[in-house]
Amino acid sequence: MKKPLFTIILIATIVIQTVNAQPFPTQIGAMQTAHTLGKGGYITSIEVNQYKKENISETKQEVIIGNFEELHILELKANVKLVPIRLTYGVGDHLDLILGGTLASGKAQKIVKDFYNTGDMHRDQRAYNQPVFETIIGMKYNIKPDAGDGLPIISVGTEFQTGYTIDHTIDKKFSDTSPANGTSFLGIIPYMAITQKVMSDFHMHAIIGSHFFSSLNSFWQIGGEFQLNEKIWALGNYSNRIITNGIEIKRPTGFGLRYNLSDQAALSVNFTTAPGIQFNLMFGGLGKRTPTPKVPEEDDFDLPF
Repeated sequence: MKKPLFTIILIATIVIQTVNAQPFPTQIGAMQTAHTLGKGGYITSIEVNQYKKENISETKQEVIIGNFEELHILELKANVKLVPIRLTYGVGDHLDLILGGTLASGKAQKIVKDFYNTGDMHRDQRAYNQPVFETIIGMKYNIKPDAGDGLPIISVGTEFQTGYTIDHTIDKKFSDTSPANGTSFLGIIPYMAITQKVMSDFHMHAIIGSHFFSSLNSFWQIGGEFQLNEKIWALGNYSNRIITNGIEIKRPTGFGLRYNLSDQAALSVNFTTAPGIQFNLMFGGLGKRTPTPKVPEEDDFDLPF
């Protein structure tokens, strides 16, 4: 039932957004750019990330079962598709509001081994299904717009993420002692985005920022887009780390294409090396923008004096 429902939502999103879509990217693959949409502009992005994890604690851990605390070997089994969905809306000429969340399809379980302490680690166990989802709210402000001066475009932004994640830090110990309740998280991601137009058909992007979840970790991303012909752009990006639904993904590299369906519509598809295949579909509407100043051309007419 979940797969047909997801397919319907995906098709409906594509149909609705294609009418007012725009090719000006505020995001390429897994990274933001310094561009903002302008007042009234909007863009919808959908990704599908495959995540698979199996791990078991090396020693017995303290586990709360009911009102009792016991020592057990814990195991994590996760095989899910993470589906981040985001809507970016231009609330001002240089300010974007980002709303979204991540859904999950598949199975994620924490398993308590030897649940009744019989000594049978394989048959005597109990599995707890884990909730996996997140909500996202963020803002991005363009502090240095494109002024036609050859200098880069600069924006700053912050995202707040909260929800339930799959505990991926169990090489030595679970951080969640109550497997029936899932693992909640709250994170803040401040960043600065820089975009430089090297040529009219070649743009470079870079991001520096921090992931503040249980600890503070810096991150950086680089990317670029190159126009192949009138309608097709090639995209590429690399990150030292990204966080999706509280899960840290290290060194993902992405490649893709953006096809400009018209002056008002564009379709972008991207693939990443980790954690498998990532699809990114972008659609949006073009809001008002401050036009880039042009240097006035010399007048060839001789004045009559």
